[in-house]
Amino acid sequence: MAADSGRRPDSDRDPVLTLRDVHAGYQDVDILRGIDLDLARGEIVCVIGANGAGKSTLLKTVFGMVGTRRGSIRLNGVEVGRESTRTRLGRGVVLVPQGRCNFPRMSVAENLRMGGYTLPRSAVDAGLDRAYETFPILGERRGQAAGNLSGGEQQLLEMAMALMLDPTVVLIDEPSLGLSPKMQHRVFDALRALAAHDVGVLLVEQNAVQALTVADRGLVVELGRVARTGTGPEMLDDPDVRRAYLGLPT
Repeated sequence: MAADSGRRPDSDRDPVLTLRDVHAGYQDVDILRGIDLDLARGEIVCVIGANGAGKSTLLKTVFGMVGTRRGSIRLNGVEVGRESTRTRLGRGVVLVPQGRCNFPRMSVAENLRMGGYTLPRSAVDAGLDRAYETFPILGERRGQAAGNLSGGEQQLLEMAMALMLDPTVVLIDEPSLGLSPKMQHRVFDALRALAAHDVGVLLVEQNAVQALTVADRGLVVELGRVARTGTGPEMLDDPDVRRAYLGLPT
């Protein structure tokens, strides 16, 4: 598969997140080896690739959990590649990691307030309104312990906790992991609801077929580089992508 760029094919929206020639890794091993990527507000970009290709490392690098060794990460045109995770969070970059990351003994409402713990009270109230409007099921469950929610509802809660911060970019790692097909559909619908808040969503997802149906664009990452990019439908129709990553006939 020939190398490609992760830059947007359309030019009607300025990118909120821009990566150029980003190298990053652990100890003395580079996992990312020259990533280029653009993400616009309101856009969902799905990152697919084999295990070990660097997908989760990409999200952690954008969030600042993995240091950038070379290259540039810009948020709204401002270089953030050497900034701390806390500073990036303050700039509107939020990570929803793989697996459950809520407080199971606390109520839905308490979890949402924890999601906005860095905000002033007025902003917390606005965030709660935004979360309940976007995910009505959470409003119905607001007094229920998070640990008693279904797996899919907990994933919605974690997206809503990210939304509390009125983010510009949300990084989401494997949101459908371990969910039933019905709940997977709900989670992928929720991604579009999240993006509708003018949020750029960078998504890593093993259920690539389903993810590409809701994504504006897909990126294939191979050996730490962007190997191919295109719109969701283009990726679903690409015979190389179908054969290598989607398990679909060509």
